[in-house]
Amino acid sequence: MSQGVIDLAVTRDEKFLYVQNGTSGTVDSFRIGRNGSLTKVTTASGLPPFAESGMEGMVAV
Repeated sequence: MSQGVIDLAVTRDEKFLYVQNGTSGTVDSFRIGRNGSLTKVTTASGLPPFAESGMEGMVAV
């Protein structure tokens, strides 16, 4: 479950959404369906939570 969402990024081809969760120190990735629906693909964990390091924002390329 996403906690403390602080940033979102969509890939250039608009097929994936990345959600940075500052409270839990994770990034969730979702596949964007043709109708705009989201399907969770994976979660990257182990990032420093916001309270400890000031983690804020992602760079979208």
